[in-house]
Amino acid sequence: MFRMTAQQIAEIAGGRLQGAADATITGVRPLEDAGPSDLAFLAKKELAEKAGTCRAAVLLTAWQVAGFAGAQVVCKDPELALTHVLAALRAVQFPLPTGISPSAVISPRARLGQNVSVGAWSVVGDGAELGDGVAVYPLAYVGRNVRIGARTVIHPHVTIGDGTRIGTDCIVHPGAVIGDDGFGFIQREGRSIKLQQVGGVCIGDNVEIGGLTSIDRGMIQDTVVENGAKIDKHCHIAHNCRIGEHSILAGYARMGGSVTVGRGAVMAAGSGIVDHKTIGEGAVLAAGTGSISDVKPGETVMGYPARPLREQLRINALQGRLPDMHRRLMELEKEVEALKKRLEESK
Repeated sequence: MFRMTAQQIAEIAGGRLQGAADATITGVRPLEDAGPSDLAFLAKKELAEKAGTCRAAVLLTAWQVAGFAGAQVVCKDPELALTHVLAALRAVQFPLPTGISPSAVISPRARLGQNVSVGAWSVVGDGAELGDGVAVYPLAYVGRNVRIGARTVIHPHVTIGDGTRIGTDCIVHPGAVIGDDGFGFIQREGRSIKLQQVGGVCIGDNVEIGGLTSIDRGMIQDTVVENGAKIDKHCHIAHNCRIGEHSILAGYARMGGSVTVGRGAVMAAGSGIVDHKTIGEGAVLAAGTGSISDVKPGETVMGYPARPLREQLRINALQGRLPDMHRRLMELEKEVEALKKRLEESK
């Protein structure tokens, strides 16, 4: 069972403890739902009044709250401190699998580091290398000559194609497909002829890949996801794309082949960009945006086709006035017709 004292939370948070050091939590809940064995946290000062009546055993806060009966850990960034507490809680609630299942199929030519786990009915192919502490959940497929770095977690039903390289401390969520063929064809005499995809996929360290996301292998060079990138569920990264460090792809983000996403760029939910384009460093594609051209570094774009945010917002505001503008235009046309008729009659 998970247990943590207020003193331990203060040490994790690097914060100042007010109240009983031995106050103990067994879970984390929101302010309004927290009970006497829970940790709650306060990130917005306007919620301080609500926090005063909170029943939590420990409050993680940026401001000391008057009236709160439990222990308080006052720190600069309670939300960041909370991530450390949640990591400890998760390790107890959802422990990683351990050991090698008797039903796992592991090639004798695969190399496994120390403390590697491979779950039931998973497959590890010829020449694959799994670093220390790698966890492969049941029903996953790790292809031939795959390299997976230390402490990376591969969840159920993940497929990792031959030759894929994945760095350290990555998480690949259920149903993701990494290293299948890119969509490459040429048209000849009315027929589609497949361009064989012989490149690979190279994923850096500390990358998270959401469930049911697909990352295609390159045609003759690698598709690359750089360190720290975070990719949500149902995303599609086509062949030969390059996803920059610490960029973020939210759900259903997708792109054509050979797209470059710059460092720290954001593709919000449902956004997309056509092939051979570049999203600059720190740029943002708003939700639902479809871009058919490059996006400049630091720029935020919106709509389809993508336009600078302020321009698109003005267009959106005008669209709401279109019915009234159309009515007025029709009235003006009638007035013009009536004036023309009177002029003709006066001749």
